[in-house]
Amino acid sequence: MDTSGVRRAAGPRCIALVGPYLSGKTTLLEALLFRTGAIQRQGKVSDKSTVGDAAPEARAHGMSVELNTATASFMGDNYTFIDCPGSIEFAQEARAALAGCDAAVVVCEADDKKVPALQLILKQLDELNVPRFIFINKVDKTEVSPADVLAYLQPASSKPLILRQIPMWNKGTISGFVDLALERAFIYREHKESEVVEIPADMAASEKNERFAMLEKLADHDDELMEQLLSDMEPPRDRVFADLSRELAEGLITPVLFGSAEHGNGIGRLLKALRHEAPGVAETAKRLGLKAGNGATAQILKTFHTAHGGKLSVARVLSGEIADGAVFYGGKGQDGRTAGLFTLMGVNPVKIAKAQAGDTVALGRLENFATGETISTTKGTTPQLIAIAAAPGVFGMAIAVSDRKDEVKLTSSIAKLIEEDPSLSLEHNIDTHEMVMWGQGEMHLRVALERLEGKFGVHAKTRPRRIAYKETIRKSTQIRGRHKKQSGGHG
Repeated sequence: MDTSGVRRAAGPRCIALVGPYLSGKTTLLEALLFRTGAIQRQGKVSDKSTVGDAAPEARAHGMSVELNTATASFMGDNYTFIDCPGSIEFAQEARAALAGCDAAVVVCEADDKKVPALQLILKQLDELNVPRFIFINKVDKTEVSPADVLAYLQPASSKPLILRQIPMWNKGTISGFVDLALERAFIYREHKESEVVEIPADMAASEKNERFAMLEKLADHDDELMEQLLSDMEPPRDRVFADLSRELAEGLITPVLFGSAEHGNGIGRLLKALRHEAPGVAETAKRLGLKAGNGATAQILKTFHTAHGGKLSVARVLSGEIADGAVFYGGKGQDGRTAGLFTLMGVNPVKIAKAQAGDTVALGRLENFATGETISTTKGTTPQLIAIAAAPGVFGMAIAVSDRKDEVKLTSSIAKLIEEDPSLSLEHNIDTHEMVMWGQGEMHLRVALERLEGKFGVHAKTRPRRIAYKETIRKSTQIRGRHKKQSGGHG
C-alpha cells in the first residue's frame, strides 16, 4: 500500500471522550483544556471546579448527566472535546454526538471489573464506525502494566489494540514512557510537558521487541511495510505515522496510550496523537455518506434549552461556512434562521461571527430542528445522514403537579426535556388516568425532575405508577365441584 500521499488532517477537529462510569473522562477534559491553555487552572471534580459537569444536577450528584462541550486550540488547530456521560442511564447523550465526531478517546483504567461496560461502548463505536484511541487512565494508582491491561481489554475490542507506549518504572510507579513510534523516552512532569530523555539501556531490548510487535500489526494492512520487516529494513518514521493515521481512519486498529489525567501525565502525547493521527472533517463527512454540494451542511449533535437564552442546537459543520443569521433547511421541509452563533466552554457560550467546516458550534433558536437531524443552507438538498433511535423507557414514575393550572406548563416543560434527551418520554395512561414519565432508571428520572424544577420552575410530585388491571376482583365467592373416580380402563 502506497502511503506516500498520506498527509496529516488539518483544520478543526471534534473528539468525543467516552468510557465507563468514574473512569476519569471529565478530569481528562480538564487536563486537555489546561494543557492547551484554554483554562488557567486545572479544576477538580471533587471540589466542583471543572469546566465539565458544571450543571447544577451534575454538581449535586458528582457525575456527568449530559454532554459537556469545550473548544480549545492546540498547535494552530481548534479541537472541540465532547465529554460523554459514563453511566448507562445517560447513554442516549452520546449516541447522536458520536456519529459527528472525527474520533473518540475511550478512557478506561486497570480494572477488569469494568470491561463489560467498556465492551458496550466499543460496540457502539463499531456500529457508528467511529475511529477510536484507548487512553488507560490513573496509571499513578496501579502497579498493573499497560501490557497486562491490554490482555483483558483485547477480547472486548473487535479491532486489534496497538500499544503505542511502554512504561518506565520508578519504585513500583510508572514515571514515564517510551514512545514506540517516535523511539523517544519521556519522564513525567506534574501538569507540565514531559521531559525528553535517553531510552534507558535496560529497556533497549524490550523497546525493540515491542516496536516490532507494533509494526507487525500495522504491516497486516500494508504489504510494503511487511516486506521491509521481512528484509530486516527499518521503515521510515513518516511511513509508520502514515500507517497509524490511515489504519485508524479506516477502522483497522485501535492505538493505546496511557497516563494520569489528574496529574497531567501523558496529556501532551495524547494531544499530539490526535493532531497527527486522528482523521479530519473531510474523512468524517465521507464516512457519514455526505456528498459534495452547494452551501453548508451540519449535523445536530445535542439540544439544550437554556433558562434565559432559549434553545441551543449544538452542531458539527460538515461542509461549507455558516454565519450568524443563516437560514437552514431540514429533510422534512422545515426551515429556520439562526439567532446567535457560539462556541461552548462548558455551560458558557462564546459568541462568534462565522464557522467553517470542522467547527462544532451552538446555533441559537433553531426551533424546528431536533437532535440527530442533518441541516443545510441549500433548500431541497438536505440528506438525513444518520438515524439514531431513542432508547425505549425501562423505568416509569407517575408524575403530577399540586395545582391543576400548572399541568400545561408541566407538559410543555417535559416536552423540552425530551428534546434535550430523547430517551425520556411521557405517557398519558387512559386506564389509570396518570401521566407517567419514562426513562432509563431511577437516577435518570431523578435528574430530569431536578432539571424540571431548576430550569423551568416546575415542581412535580411523583409516586409509583398504578398497575392497570384489566379485571377487577370485587368480592369473594364459592364454587362446588364434583370429582368422580374412574375404576379402570379407558372408559
